[in-house]
Amino acid sequence: MVIAFVLRVGGELKKSELDAVQSEFVKKIASTGTVKLLVLLENFTGWERGEQWGDTDFFFSHRNDFEKIAVVGNPRWEATGAGIHGRGSSQRTSKVFFLKQASPRPAHGSLSER
Repeated sequence: MVIAFVLRVGGELKKSELDAVQSEFVKKIASTGTVKLLVLLENFTGWERGEQWGDTDFFFSHRNDFEKIAVVGNPRWEATGAGIHGRGSSQRTSKVFFLKQASPRPAHGSLSER
C-alpha cells in the first residue's frame, strides 16, 4: 500500500524549512516505503534569497521513493519548481505534475488517477 502525504508551503520558503521537511520524509519513507506527495502552494511567494537551492541530492537520492508528486499552485511557479523535482531527468521514475487550481480537492483524486 502506498501512503500519500500533503505538504503545505506558504509565504517565503526558507532553506532550513526545506531541510527539516526532507529529514522528516527520509524517516517516513524508511518506515512506509514508496509514497505519493501532494504539495499545496498556498500564498507562496518564493524561496529565501542567498541560500544554496541548487542542491538536488535529496531529489535524486529519493526519486524512486516517490510514486507521484503533484504540485498545486500558481502556474508562475511551475517552471521554477520543475528543476527542484528533477523534471526531464531520464533516470527519474516518479511522476511529477503541476496543477493550477484554487481548490486542492480535485488534486487528491489526481494522485490516484495518474
